[in-house]
Amino acid sequence: MADGRYIFRDCVPDGVIDIVNVRTGDIVQRAWSFRVNAPVELQSALDGGTFQPNHIIRGYDGELYDGDGNLLAEVNTFQAQINPTNTDYQAAGNKQVWAIPQSYTVTLTFTETVIKDAKILKKVLDSLAKGAPDARLNFMGVLHAHT
Repeated sequence: MADGRYIFRDCVPDGVIDIVNVRTGDIVQRAWSFRVNAPVELQSALDGGTFQPNHIIRGYDGELYDGDGNLLAEVNTFQAQINPTNTDYQAAGNKQVWAIPQSYTVTLTFTETVIKDAKILKKVLDSLAKGAPDARLNFMGVLHAHT
């Protein structure tokens, strides 16, 4: 079974970003949501026949970097979703309506973020204050397979 390695480049803040989310006795968790502005790079697919989630090594397998390659955060839980947009088309005399692909977006969401560089939150907030998403970040997620 091979590792799965996913690269998300040119991520900009989108949706909801937790600045702080604290409950007594709980681990501090921050949920972050980004729009991915570059095609997803699948460097290696999680491989090996039938996928078994219990064969994934647990740990900090996601890493968030700034544009200069500096590690900003480790991420234990992450999710990426593709949202395709289609246009309906119905050919003359055909009762079936077809979906014609037009575009897509990729949304990256993660929680259990362990901040390694306190400047990350400042970069994101400063970017939003300017009214333009200057905080372009890169994320690499790796699913380590048992050997």
